[in-house]
This record gives sequence, C-alpha cells and structure tokens, in this order.
Amino acid sequence: MGVKIFRDDNWNRIKSGVISRKDIMRLDAAKDKVLIGYLIAHAPEPCRQSVIKYAAEKYGMDELPESLKNIDDPNDPYYEEYAVLQEQVVLEDDADVLKEAALHSSNYDMAAFAFCRLTGCSFPPSECDAYSYRTFDCGIMPGTTAEDVREFCRRVIEERGRFANVAEECLRHQKDPNQ
Repeated sequence: MGVKIFRDDNWNRIKSGVISRKDIMRLDAAKDKVLIGYLIAHAPEPCRQSVIKYAAEKYGMDELPESLKNIDDPNDPYYEEYAVLQEQVVLEDDADVLKEAALHSSNYDMAAFAFCRLTGCSFPPSECDAYSYRTFDCGIMPGTTAEDVREFCRRVIEERGRFANVAEECLRHQKDPNQ
C-alpha cells in the first residue's frame, strides 16, 4: 500500500511539496486515482520525473492526469485537495487514525472528513454556489456502531473539539438502535 495521507502527518508533508516516488508505490490505480494525479502534479523537481516515470510504467498512464478544477470556479483553491481527502478518507481503515485526525489535525478539511467518516454526519451545502460541494459527505466507516458514534461524539464534546457543536447535534438526532 502506498502513502496513507491520514497517517504520520503525511498530508502536511505532501502539501508542502515533499513528495517522493515511494509515496506513489503500491497505490491502487482505480481507488487512488485522484491521489496519484495530485502526487504527479505536485511533485517537485527533480523527483517529479521519477514519479511520472514510475506512474506511467506502473499504472499505464500515457498522459499525466489533469489537475482537478471546480467547473463553477476554476480558481477555487480548495477543490483539488478536497477531492483527494474525500477519496482517501474512505480508504482509511483505522478508526483510531481518523479519531486522531478529527480531534487534532491542524487541517480543517482533514479533520472534517475524519469526523464525518466516524459519525456518518455531513454538513449542509452552502447556498447554491461554487462551494456548495463542501459537505464532507463520505459515508460512515464500515463496522461503526451507533454506540461507537455516541462514544466518539461524547469525546469530541468533552475535549471541546473543533466539531463539538456538530457532535451535540449528531447526538440529538441519532436514533436509538434498540427502537
């Protein structure tokens, strides 16, 4: 398996331009498509050519993936990173890693996706505008029980986490699994 961006501060490292061929190794061409495109597009010289060559050979890419753009606002600075995080949060299989990200990540989008993955919550879209895609909807992590959600929401509230108000709302609307 290639780089897991929710672990070991990998996302901050990659965003700062510290990308290597090792990050792209053993990724899944279908599941990690957006991440692969991001790594290729943002790899600094001189490792960029190595990353491109490896991706071309490993994943059969004749052309570099185009950078993702928000069609409603091509200058949207968040769209591409949002797409990477949305793709990758569903591939993260360790709830503890997501809990750490939700509670302690300095990156708002990463924390929001982790919170939403652990609770099944999402944020209502803004008014119909170029940023209404930012709901952080990613479904709930498989195997998560109603008690897991309640326990995590209580922890977020107790620690006065970034999403304490959302956790309170989540608890108010959560159905009792025994009903």
